Amino acid sequence: MAPNDYHRNSNQKDDSDCNCKEIDNPTQLTINRERLKICSSLYEASGKVSMLEKKFKGEKRLYNDKTCLFNHTEENYRLFRNLEITVGTELLQTNDSVKANVKSYNDWNTALNKVLKEGITKAVKDVKAKFADLNNASFQLDSCRNEKCNQTQVAALTGEKPEGCKEEPKEPPKECSDASDILDELICMPSGLATDIDSIFQSSSDVVGIQVFSNIDTLDALQKKLEDQSKQFEAHVNAVMKLRADDLKNLQLDLVKSVQSITKSAMDRNSSRSEFEGYKDAIDYICCPKCKCLEECDCHDNDNKEKKDNRRDCDELSEPRLQDCEEEICKICDKVKQTFCCDEGPGEDPDKGDCGCS
Repeated sequence: MAPNDYHRNSNQKDDSDCNCKEIDNPTQLTINRERLKICSSLYEASGKVSMLEKKFKGEKRLYNDKTCLFNHTEENYRLFRNLEITVGTELLQTNDSVKANVKSYNDWNTALNKVLKEGITKAVKDVKAKFADLNNASFQLDSCRNEKCNQTQVAALTGEKPEGCKEEPKEPPKECSDASDILDELICMPSGLATDIDSIFQSSSDVVGIQVFSNIDTLDALQKKLEDQSKQFEAHVNAVMKLRADDLKNLQLDLVKSVQSITKSAMDRNSSRSEFEGYKDAIDYICCPKCKCLEECDCHDNDNKEKKDNRRDCDELSEPRLQDCEEEICKICDKVKQTFCCDEGPGEDPDKGDCGCS
């Protein structure tokens, strides 16, 4: 029977109605007074059990809510912790590598710019000036070759007959057999070379422009911006991680207190239940206290009292009546002793006698 049900049923029942025959004597009156005290204690225990059961349910609900909050906070903390360990660390390390690479690129870019401007472009410009001199020399050589005053020397050198010359030229020396071709190359090639050097000069200028407009120096500003924003991101993740760690620590302490509260509430509830059951059993027994060891006794039965003219003798009146009660109590002692016996395992026969415990 639940404590509340017993309380309701007990309120509807007369305390003096035990459904058994009660003897109207001082002993019974004393029992009745003590029974009323136990009844009051029983009602109080019933209310206390109900209160503690409600408290336990509330503590359990609160514990479940705190457990959910703790688990969610722990999951959130692990998320930011793992993010800080992996992404944050990788981002900072990547920035260090990018910074070193950008510095190398800038150094290479500076060196390349110097080579292009001071090396190639300047050298091509100098060569172009030399080629202009070469081109002028070729013009002068061509003019000299075509000049009438030099026709005889040209014919002797090349073995070719000049225009307007009537005499046939002599065979040139073997060493000058290709002199005509060499003169043609010296006169004609500088014109083409001058055009080529103009192309080279223009290309070198274009290369310098390409190198300048590639704007490698802007990488340094971009790298610094990336580094600053990466540090801000990592700092934010780290701050949130520490905040969640503090929250988790506080929630853990709160959850420990909740476990302590729900455990204490459960123990208090169970203790009150035991107390209630003890009062209930006491009421059930005291309501009709029938001792087996006094079953044969009729000394309190007014209907069976001996009349004065039929008095019992002294031996009958002096016969002890509580020896059986003593034996029953002794059996209880043995059971208690066996219950807490140190050598007896669970399920062993409790009637085997003394366990040997002191």
